[in-house]
Amino acid sequence: MEFHRVIAARSSLRAFSRRPVEPEKIERMLEAARWSPSCGNRQPWRFVVVGADAPSRAAVEEALDAGNAWAKRAPVLIVAGARREDAATVESRDYFLLDTGLALMSLLYRAVDQGLRVHPMAGWKEAPLRAALGLPEGFTPAAVVAVGYAGNAGDLDEATRKKDEKPRTRKPLGEIAFRSRWGEPIGAALPDKPAKVYETEVQLRFGDTDAMGHVNNAKVVTYLELGRIRFFIDVMGAERVEDIRFILAEISCRYRIPILLHDRVVVRMHITDVHRSSFRFRCELFDPRDGRVFVEAETVQVMYDYATGRPVPVTPDFLDRARDHIGG
Repeated sequence: MEFHRVIAARSSLRAFSRRPVEPEKIERMLEAARWSPSCGNRQPWRFVVVGADAPSRAAVEEALDAGNAWAKRAPVLIVAGARREDAATVESRDYFLLDTGLALMSLLYRAVDQGLRVHPMAGWKEAPLRAALGLPEGFTPAAVVAVGYAGNAGDLDEATRKKDEKPRTRKPLGEIAFRSRWGEPIGAALPDKPAKVYETEVQLRFGDTDAMGHVNNAKVVTYLELGRIRFFIDVMGAERVEDIRFILAEISCRYRIPILLHDRVVVRMHITDVHRSSFRFRCELFDPRDGRVFVEAETVQVMYDYATGRPVPVTPDFLDRARDHIGG
């Protein structure tokens, strides 16, 4: 999953399925945590993984606050923490909890990347948790994380369900980030969405379909290519093949629903990121009649000099022409 999707998909919802979590997914989460940064590379974090059938499971559940009873449905609970003596101390600053937080964030993002739901909790009693897991003297538990697959919100009690139904909110950028000195807000310059999106309709052909009557997934890549070429013609003013000076470096697709021959398909696209010599398109294939989205995709293009066979920087002219289509 693209990283921006991982960030957007992560949320601390409370409805969990009892479906078991594959051990390899837990191991990948722990590997992500293991490679996290830490002050002085001391890596003080430690994790205790408590599965549904673990001998300590009942006692760990008893340590949860009443308001976190929903977490008992999660097939895995992970306790994260560290010891001060295992981490760096700089002047009077102890880094063991910061380091653990960095590792925990890596663990959470890797879980979301694998289609899991994760919810870190602070609502638990330390003494019974320590006793349940045999935590050593000096070890500070920082969080208990519920891990599993998304469940049915109807299984939650009404008060808990209402918490999950609240919209996600975040403080504005200028409240949390300052320029040069405290209290001088950084102004948000990145547009939430582009001023314009480019759309072009694709003509479906019988030859695009497979034995199941669906448009073959490989054809989707061709539709996206048509969109890119038409974008360069209509927006960037390309008149000849030589004016389309990029090569495709990467493509990723999420196939949401099949495309059938009677569907209308429009490519909708805009630019999200521009780097020194590359830029990224975010695309959708959708039916303009009812808004159904067939495919979500991202492509990375590299500006390229075919004469020298080397990448070249994105030009000011490119940025000027594409400006209204950049954002999100």
